[in-house]
Amino acid sequence: MLTPLGLEVERIARRVVRDVQELRDICEFQHGQLSGTVRLGLPPTIGPYLLPQLVPRVHKAYPDLKLYVREEVPHGLPARLEEGYHDVVVMPLPVQSDELHSIALFREPLYLAVPSDSHLAKSDVLERRELKGQAVLTLESGHHLHEQVEAICDEFGVIPLSNFEGTSLDTLRQMVGMGMGISFLPGLYVHGVLAKDRSVKILELKGRAMYRTIGMFWRKTSARGSEFEKLADHIRETVRRDFPNCPLS
Repeated sequence: MLTPLGLEVERIARRVVRDVQELRDICEFQHGQLSGTVRLGLPPTIGPYLLPQLVPRVHKAYPDLKLYVREEVPHGLPARLEEGYHDVVVMPLPVQSDELHSIALFREPLYLAVPSDSHLAKSDVLERRELKGQAVLTLESGHHLHEQVEAICDEFGVIPLSNFEGTSLDTLRQMVGMGMGISFLPGLYVHGVLAKDRSVKILELKGRAMYRTIGMFWRKTSARGSEFEKLADHIRETVRRDFPNCPLS
């Protein structure tokens, strides 16, 4: 285990490596064309559902581009971006950092998932009062969605099940399908996965629009901002074509 001094030395060393990388980018990527390697970080609640649609289009448009993708819990992504582990990050807004530039990509709705054999599944819209007494399942701590669902539960006076937190959206879906509770799931996942699962029904909450805004971030010192803008345009177009339930911001 590193001592406090060792950790500080490591932090400084990583910053030096990051700055050298920025200098290299200034020399090599001055024309704003997407090429070379881009290290993309994003959460597991987005990556598996967006990338299969995005990557083929980006590769066709920019065959010289290599996307090195790493999925991580979103709470750690901003710091990892600042330290130079990633070149660009896609994750929910907001992120508080003076070192990062951010742009909004799209608004992703949150839907209520209930067991298909539950009495709640008899309607397509759930009244607010029907949430009372329901067991709400959430992702484990560290995910932006965990905090958002907790806030929704506070608003509606519902207590989430802290003893049965899911490690992934698939885990949540399966627990809902087994009747362990209800949950709130994001639109990319609902559109791409839940249409094939008859054990879960998707509902909307009457009178309450729920969504999360997904953004893209990169270091303000990066010389590749114009490239990342192009990548952002491809993400917006992919969402527009393949995820009609996620309107663009």
